[in-house]
Amino acid sequence: MSDDLFEAAKAARGHAHCPYSGFAVGAALRAEDGRIFAGANVENAAHPQGQCAEASAIGALVSAGAKRIVEALVLADGDALISPCGGCRQRLAEFAEPATPVHLAGPAGVRHTTTVGELLPFGFGEGHLGRGGGSEGGSAVDRLSGLKHAGDTRIAIQLGSGLGALVDALADVDAVDYGALAGFPQPTVAGHRGRVVAGQLAGVPVLCLQGRVHLYEGGPAAAVNAPIRTLRAFGIRLLVLTNAAGAIAPHFEPGSVVLVSDHINALGKNPLVGPNADDVGPRFPDMSVVYDRELRDLVKKTGAAAGLRVHEGVYLATLGPSFETPAEIRAFKAIGADLVGMSTVPEAISARHAGLRVLGFSAVTNRAAGQSGRPLSHDETLAVGAVAGEKLAKLLGVVLPEVHHAL
Repeated sequence: MSDDLFEAAKAARGHAHCPYSGFAVGAALRAEDGRIFAGANVENAAHPQGQCAEASAIGALVSAGAKRIVEALVLADGDALISPCGGCRQRLAEFAEPATPVHLAGPAGVRHTTTVGELLPFGFGEGHLGRGGGSEGGSAVDRLSGLKHAGDTRIAIQLGSGLGALVDALADVDAVDYGALAGFPQPTVAGHRGRVVAGQLAGVPVLCLQGRVHLYEGGPAAAVNAPIRTLRAFGIRLLVLTNAAGAIAPHFEPGSVVLVSDHINALGKNPLVGPNADDVGPRFPDMSVVYDRELRDLVKKTGAAAGLRVHEGVYLATLGPSFETPAEIRAFKAIGADLVGMSTVPEAISARHAGLRVLGFSAVTNRAAGQSGRPLSHDETLAVGAVAGEKLAKLLGVVLPEVHHAL
């Protein structure tokens, strides 16, 4: 994901003007429309009056009419990690969100990825001046509030791989791209379009997040926090998380939909690492019941009454992007996993920290590694996910009116 930024920063670094320090730095920034802007450090005899590479890149970005930075990379020599100076951290915070990834690179490639918020936990920006902030044209909450049904919407649905077709089941739709919403990272994986769609499902107003980012794309786990906290500020009470998953439990067939009862975090990362947002939730949030027990019981009861049998299972998230090995699947089964995938857990943790109620649904797209006798592929995930997506739309159409009433 950061390869193009690295090459741009590398090219800019080759033009650095650093006759006094001899220390060349290159920086590259990705704007929300995908354009890349690069810069190098420029020194003069009055050292304090020089310009950092990040500042040069920001100048190029602003001069081209861009307003938001969605990803940054800084490239320099040396054994130690080279990060933006204090002034450039503030400059980045002016045009980026706290969750915006910042890659720290050496000549051989990216060495470490952090975020603007981690570099500058208490940044000063437009919001402190009473002028709002976020994307051009208003904050993310303002943009969502301009969609149809905004005032009545309590439920948001995060769509997983191949499940974007669920949007086709919505009536009276309105949409906004992630690029227009400050803090919403842009997905790079097939099957994740990257927009918020407002509409009605079985008469219930919902927001569908059509696409998500995964940790294997290279960004930080904290990237999920800004969208989740935007939904909370907007007035969402329930986040319905969906994903494509491999079946570990033998009774889950490809094409079926399983209600998530609990999860196992095998990602090795947590979106809450770093300074705590005390105004959002506690430093140490309880995870005893991540997936709302009352609402799960309601889903099973309502589904059964409509002749839809709803299975439950424990979902385990791995980092990816490689699929699991058969030995790993046997180990996951031994620790209680019924399903395996590469998402959902960061959003679930962030949502519970923010006080949202959570439901989870896995669309079973394949049998886990070593159980089917054939190789796994993302194409299969998307194809079978589309079939499972139709079943999920049918199930949600039955249960959402009751769930909405219970909120």
